[in-house]
Amino acid sequence: MGIEQRQVRRWHRWLAAIIGLQVLLWVVSGLYMSAAPIDWIHGDYWVKTERRALPPASVIAPAELQRQFPDSERFTLKTLLGQPVYEVHRPGSIVLVDAVSGVARAPLDAEAVQTLAQARFAHPRAIRSIEWLEVAPAEVSSRPAPLWRVTFEGASAPTLYYSPYSGELLAKRFAGWRIFDALWMLHIMDYATRSNVNNALLRLAAGIALAFVVTGAVLLLVSRRRPVAVRSVRLPRRPWPARLHRWAAWAIGAQLLVWVASGLTMSLLDHAAVEGHTYVRPAAAGEAIDYASVQAPGALAARQTGEVHRVAFHRALDGPVYLVTTATGVDRYNARTGEPQPVTAAVAQAVAAADYSGPGRLGPPEWMATADAETRGHDGVFWRVRTDDDLATTIYVSARTGGVVERRTRVWRLFDIAWMLHIMDYRQRDDFNHPLLILMALGGVGLSVSGVLLVWRRWRATSRRPVVG
Repeated sequence: MGIEQRQVRRWHRWLAAIIGLQVLLWVVSGLYMSAAPIDWIHGDYWVKTERRALPPASVIAPAELQRQFPDSERFTLKTLLGQPVYEVHRPGSIVLVDAVSGVARAPLDAEAVQTLAQARFAHPRAIRSIEWLEVAPAEVSSRPAPLWRVTFEGASAPTLYYSPYSGELLAKRFAGWRIFDALWMLHIMDYATRSNVNNALLRLAAGIALAFVVTGAVLLLVSRRRPVAVRSVRLPRRPWPARLHRWAAWAIGAQLLVWVASGLTMSLLDHAAVEGHTYVRPAAAGEAIDYASVQAPGALAARQTGEVHRVAFHRALDGPVYLVTTATGVDRYNARTGEPQPVTAAVAQAVAAADYSGPGRLGPPEWMATADAETRGHDGVFWRVRTDDDLATTIYVSARTGGVVERRTRVWRLFDIAWMLHIMDYRQRDDFNHPLLILMALGGVGLSVSGVLLVWRRWRATSRRPVVG
């Protein structure tokens, strides 16, 4: 063995002692996240699909809402506990109003929340507790407080969180999600918020891990064959952890290098830039609308041929509109005339211009009949507006609602390539529950466990070595 190989092996061992345990945590957490179906993690198994059709009832006109709440920004006609209600959005608050009587409702009490939770829960289990929380717990820290927590019986402690002001289900949690969340914390090494993938500790660990994997790859290549002088010498058989480590390294080493390099890349890219927030203009308040000039949402809903779930009023750039949600999607109507109001190219251009604050010029809107790689996860049709700024920003406007659905930049595109390599989904780039990733994660666990055992065996051998006086 040459001096160079001995030096590389020494570096590899020292790096293994520093980062080996974290690499093991990465592959174990990655195995769980790839093996557990994401819909199951989201808790979809625990709840029924919600379809609240608006009942055929005569509701008050929007002008009455404006009389009671002159500072209202928008409102939605929906169903709650079998009754039509208006969800009125005011600056910093939400108020529920009985849509028939026009009387403002108090925040939901425990009895109402119990009814909602029991109707939504998909399994015959009793409720263990219903708690009013002034501060959102860590597992729903991004949700607005106060809120209701409804916990059902069972070892997995399935829990539903409800808003007392809107009556909406805010989150679903259970043991499987909580394990996922703990492993995600270990995976990104953010032990405070469990959401910051740009923290310094992760970047440092990923950098050390990259050096660790590279030295391992060098050792694997240079130690393939023994020198000619010692080929005839019968060497003792390697212990099983060493044999497992070597075989696993050949099977998984290249992908481990890709995982660490792509993980480091994603950690170094600023999350705000990845999300396209660099050149976003703060949303404007919009023009004041006299609610007396708009049609009653109940009348608009009654004219629909199918089942209507909700009617939402918005102040759009092309005037006030209603977004009517049915079983087939969302349709857009002029709130004053009640006629369909499509999102034209001119509207899409205006929406993109109002959203964009960068130095570039906006190109003409391009029609997209289906989602592409940059709008995956969204249904419907879109307008794509490109810019010529330094980030190659592209703004996607929904052709059904008129809202911005995505902002993509070259930073996001680089992140997306790293994400594709990280989850090994080279087609859709969004499936991390496929067999190839699970198989590679299993190999990574074998490689990491055998490596930790080798480090431990060497430490034991060194600690037992007699001291020469």
